[in-house]
Amino acid sequence: MFISRICTVAALLSAFVLCGAEPQIKVALAGSSACQSYEGGLRPKEMAKLKADKSREHEFIYGWGEFVGQYFNSNVKVLNFAISGRSTKTFLERGDWAKLLKSKPDYILMTLGANDTPPKKQSTDIPTYKKNLRRFAADAKAIGAKMIFVTINQALTRSAKNVVVFRPHGPWVKSRVPYSQAMHEVAKELNLPCLELAENQRKIYEAMGEKAAGALYCIRATGKMDGSHTNKAGAELIAKIIITELRKSNSDLKKYTKDPKFQYPVKKAAKAQKK
Repeated sequence: MFISRICTVAALLSAFVLCGAEPQIKVALAGSSACQSYEGGLRPKEMAKLKADKSREHEFIYGWGEFVGQYFNSNVKVLNFAISGRSTKTFLERGDWAKLLKSKPDYILMTLGANDTPPKKQSTDIPTYKKNLRRFAADAKAIGAKMIFVTINQALTRSAKNVVVFRPHGPWVKSRVPYSQAMHEVAKELNLPCLELAENQRKIYEAMGEKAAGALYCIRATGKMDGSHTNKAGAELIAKIIITELRKSNSDLKKYTKDPKFQYPVKKAAKAQKK
């Protein structure tokens, strides 16, 4: 009788494992400050003068890696390895990539590139950038992880009056464009998904207009807008763009996502001038 009960319990547990519980899926994020998770209420040291006041929360810095997890199913765990200032070069040199691989993720969202642009110490030229992307893809494949590239986030320029201005080439830092293009080329070469963040973010900002786009970025302790780093609303917007693009891609990671119910705004046509 006792043995019979043990067998019954074992059978029930087996049925639960086979039919009920889903295996955990690990998604690792490789990026820089735009993706980074910032702990605590005040975020970076340079914002220490700001008080943790909810009415000023729109001034604080947030990374999209803090919000993207809410659009995945409960069995998905997001591991954020993004660190401020990292390029593909320093992500490799400082051991961040090794730590990411050691976590044994099932998928990797790779969005490094903003700090590869010159003239930074950690920057790379386009051939080296492509070489590093190929290295990331090869290493991911070697551990059984699936690589998904994400083009570089937008950074805005501001005027001397501390307001966002859209330059003739668009609301972005122009030097990042060739790197997003290089990422597309490597993804095509390796037959890997490449989510279009850069272009979609640009179109959204243009549809929103300068004032609304500027409101998505944090405020430094000096009181000036930081055109490179988003506040909470800006980070959430980027997370929604990435998930929306992921759900349109051929990556099987999309089956673990939730609908962000996000529609890209349409740029309003200029009103015809009265004669």
